[in-house]
Amino acid sequence: MQKTNYFPILITALYKFRDSICVKLNLLFYVILLFTMTSNSQTPQWEFMGLAGEEMYDIAVDDSGNVFVASWTGIFKSTDNGVSWEFKNNGLQIGDIYKLFIDYEGNIYLCGSANFPGYGLYKSTDGGENWVGFADTLNRNLNNNFEDVTIIPNEPGGIIYVSNEHGVYMSTDNGVSWQSTNYLNPCARNIGINKNGYMFFGNLCASWFGIYRSTDRGKHWVRHTPLSVELSMVYLRDGSILAGCYDPWLAEYGIYKTTDNGDTWFNTNTFSGVVSWDFCLDKNDDIYVSFAGAIFLSTNNGVSWIDYGLTGPAALGIAIDSTGYIWAGAHQNGVYRAAGRTVPVELASFTAEVNNNNVLLSWITATEINNQGFEIERGEITSQDWEMIGFVEGNGTTTEPQVYSFVDKEVLSGKYQYRLKQIDYDGSYEYSKIIEVDVNIPSEFFLSQNYPNPFNPTTKIKFTIQQTDNPLLGGARGGFVSLKVYDILGIEIATLVNEEKPTGNYEVEFDATGLSSGTYFYKIIAGYFLSVKKMLLMK
Repeated sequence: MQKTNYFPILITALYKFRDSICVKLNLLFYVILLFTMTSNSQTPQWEFMGLAGEEMYDIAVDDSGNVFVASWTGIFKSTDNGVSWEFKNNGLQIGDIYKLFIDYEGNIYLCGSANFPGYGLYKSTDGGENWVGFADTLNRNLNNNFEDVTIIPNEPGGIIYVSNEHGVYMSTDNGVSWQSTNYLNPCARNIGINKNGYMFFGNLCASWFGIYRSTDRGKHWVRHTPLSVELSMVYLRDGSILAGCYDPWLAEYGIYKTTDNGDTWFNTNTFSGVVSWDFCLDKNDDIYVSFAGAIFLSTNNGVSWIDYGLTGPAALGIAIDSTGYIWAGAHQNGVYRAAGRTVPVELASFTAEVNNNNVLLSWITATEINNQGFEIERGEITSQDWEMIGFVEGNGTTTEPQVYSFVDKEVLSGKYQYRLKQIDYDGSYEYSKIIEVDVNIPSEFFLSQNYPNPFNPTTKIKFTIQQTDNPLLGGARGGFVSLKVYDILGIEIATLVNEEKPTGNYEVEFDATGLSSGTYFYKIIAGYFLSVKKMLLMK
């Protein structure tokens, strides 16, 4: 029989960017992103894929497209997109399976209710063909009913976090040994980490309900809000978090959100009174959420939602495969599949390159339909505000790749994020993914020795213009720079630089063709900064 004191658990964390499964957490900070821009006018067609009558708790898809379903009878696997299913229970001695997790190396973890003498936590390294239970090093605490398992592999080998009836535990050696955290109570679920390094889990049990946070990689946990996380949380790429919560003071359900690392949570005023079963985030940052009888989609980080069908079956677990299909395991109603959103403008790449205090943004589209153009927006990492800094015209409708670029000039030192707002001719728009850059402006003036030296007939001279708050020294955006060459008598013979220069690093070439061999001097003046160096021309 199904245990009434347990609920389905979702996957809460992934490190590697995976196109092939539902991405619940992303920690990578990267410059190149592959993604697509989307339209939200489509009605999906859900297709029944079998396993009718199975009580399914979770579903996952690996990089090879294999689909895994966790049920109260065991693990089912399909290698042909759901046409057929195989029962994969070799080595398992477990009751209900509540949670599936696939790490970035393709290893599969599952947890659930333990059957003596079995375990509550298992691992497969061969695609689910064989399962091995984790040895108990905590006086049988690991042999109890498990509620969550997740891996945060930002350390060598990854850190495994698990929760069961006795608390939250962690392993730094692939499960050979385990250590307790300071949380020693049941019902910890949805363990995960946001992009800023804060870890969270939710609790729905009456005595310990709330959202807990850790700032030391899970060793210590502190309750940060009395909200009860019933079943689901999702960690977004911008660091914010959505959680399906119950507010015991208002006695109502809803989707809550934090944008400040869990310090405050606010009700998004969506789906009040309804329990959300599972969240799923795809590679385009589209968010899917499942309820008892429907799946909804958000393309704007949970601000608004679109009905995505599957009316009737209660989808307990949802996942995304590498082709963009959404998989749903329904309560005693089998497995369903539907295509994700298709796109009018497909963005193949979006990159940023920093050159001194200039940021070059480059992007390529694979196809375009009715593309009017792109607004370029910039924001500081520490702020939620965005500023429109430019516009680049699109190419309307085309099936040929198109290359675009934009230079954000004279940017001050700091960490910034950029995004594109793609606008159609009808006024509709979609945002791209966010990329981050770190602009490091020099903190001192510098004039280098020319190279080569001696030289004939050309040599290169490097110099640095610092960023300063003193306007007499050039100010935050540089200033007027003079770089000239003199002979041994002090007569000016060449002007290499004589103009305003923003802060940054520079290199100029001096061509001494037509000059005689001998000693020469070059002098730079920038605000109060003055420096002179000697060079030797040998012909």
